Amino acid sequence: MMKSLLNRIADAAAMVVVAPVWFLYLMLRLLTGRVHACMSIAQRASRWPGDGGNVLRRALLRRVLRHVGRDVVIGYGTVVTKDTAELGDGVWIGPYCVLGSVRIGDHTMLAEHVCVPSGSAQHGTSRIDIPMARQKGEFRTVNIGCDCWIGSNSVIMADVGDHCIVGAGSVVTKPVPDYAIAVGNPAKVIGDRRDKATTGTSPGE
Repeated sequence: MMKSLLNRIADAAAMVVVAPVWFLYLMLRLLTGRVHACMSIAQRASRWPGDGGNVLRRALLRRVLRHVGRDVVIGYGTVVTKDTAELGDGVWIGPYCVLGSVRIGDHTMLAEHVCVPSGSAQHGTSRIDIPMARQKGEFRTVNIGCDCWIGSNSVIMADVGDHCIVGAGSVVTKPVPDYAIAVGNPAKVIGDRRDKATTGTSPGE
């Protein structure tokens, strides 16, 4: 109860501090549109260091993104490029991640340098008579379930189910089912967490 109250007080104080940046975002949104405004403000906020920087980042992005839950940690250097992103309660995002349109479930952890683009077809490639940069792509929201651990330097381009582990350096190009352990490029399922599951008291109980 006390921790929750302190977090709410910290978030309220942080919003006062970041109010000028929030107003800048509103102006940029009118002038340049939602996508450019979100990216510009997220880049600015990504450079705020330390625990204080995380509190400020969370307070600001809570007003920019579609949803930011309680006790979210957004690491230094992390940039969210789409305001359609949703971060559940207790989500932990490590340093230097890049997130597009993504929905992340409660208590999921992303290690450093994880990239979650808005799907795998952002650039059209079907024609060879014009540059790919000028071809129409498709943007979609990538879903990462609750209670997942995504290893460092992974690229997530398809949905990941609940309670999954994605090994470091993996490239997810096809959906990963619940409880799966997936590794490699392209990522393949090599196990199920339930096969080795144990139960007992939680740490500290």
